[in-house]
Amino acid sequence: MFLIYAISERIVWLFVFIVTRFLGSFKVVGRENLKNLPRPLMIVANHRTYFDPVIIGTIFPFFSKYIPIAFMVDDRYYHNPFLKIFFKLTYTFPAYYGQGLDVSLREPRRVLKKGRVFLIFPSGERRVAGPEPRPKRGAAALALEMPDLKILPIYFKSHDNYGLKTVIVVGKAFKLSEITFSQEVGEVALALADEIFKLAQTIQAP
Repeated sequence: MFLIYAISERIVWLFVFIVTRFLGSFKVVGRENLKNLPRPLMIVANHRTYFDPVIIGTIFPFFSKYIPIAFMVDDRYYHNPFLKIFFKLTYTFPAYYGQGLDVSLREPRRVLKKGRVFLIFPSGERRVAGPEPRPKRGAAALALEMPDLKILPIYFKSHDNYGLKTVIVVGKAFKLSEITFSQEVGEVALALADEIFKLAQTIQAP
């Protein structure tokens, strides 16, 4: 299946790259932070558009060793028969909301233990504008379980629901011990969210 994921995500990569670069306004800040990243790798980002996961994929080169990138989606989308086919081909699995962290994080653990890349939105929901939702526990729990795991923060600034007008800021990868010594999941979740949103300060005002 891994080969299928790799091929499918690169097909999606090509389409999304063309749309975002030639039909939209797209900018990546901090691209140098994508060099020499280790694996396994957990990407944490805020969630602005429906297409954030596939847009993030396009900041890596087409033949990058970091593709495919695994991620989770809301269970509601996974139950759509048409979307489910797409998800099953692109390394995507349901979040299993309400079933506890052991169930929700079962697949992400497998991905990371195999030395691959996992993308998670700590907020657990899409928010285009307004106050940011309080981060959920998933990303924090994984970071606590795997203290040597490198975490790559990414900040999205989008002006629409489709990612056609987007600025992406890529931060420097870090280990959890470099930002907090807390072992409390809630505090770690807030620390990860802070690493994401402080990247907004690097976007220059027009």
